[in-house]
Amino acid sequence: MVNAAFRLSPVDLAYMHTQRQGQAEELLWREKHTEFDVQRIPQRIVGAQEGTVASFPLRMRHADTYIGERIALVGDAAHTVHPLAGQGLNQGQGDVQSLASVIEYAVAHGQDIGAQLSLEPYAADRYATNNLLMGVVDKLHKLYGVQSGPVVALRSFGLQAVDAMSGLKGFLMRQAAGGG
Repeated sequence: MVNAAFRLSPVDLAYMHTQRQGQAEELLWREKHTEFDVQRIPQRIVGAQEGTVASFPLRMRHADTYIGERIALVGDAAHTVHPLAGQGLNQGQGDVQSLASVIEYAVAHGQDIGAQLSLEPYAADRYATNNLLMGVVDKLHKLYGVQSGPVVALRSFGLQAVDAMSGLKGFLMRQAAGGG
């Protein structure tokens, strides 16, 4: 499927993902009937050498700063968290929304959109918010990693208590969804 991703249209690729059998034959047939520039795509992948496949452990990381002159980091380039409930995606979407708003303001006021001064409101808006959410996600990750009886009981009690308080539950849901 890696070869198909570089050679087929998104529609053809989506179709290929629905096929449980015969993908290799289907790919060969589609390649014969699809135009692509051989000079602009990587060489065909035919296999992987034993011992060369690597993993990338998930870690919590946070950039020291999100902006520089003509640079703005968003999403995983700025921060990574444990994959709990899609919070990394929510954070990235919040970053993009904030950066787009900052750029719109800069354009409307005749500012250089790449100047650090123009990008400062983005960093001010997102850095502390992301840092707080990353801390919460990290603590939840650690809390759910503990399987000790008393901790599990307290964790369950806490979840039931939050579930019973609709106002608090709604607030937490909005925060988790990036709604603030």
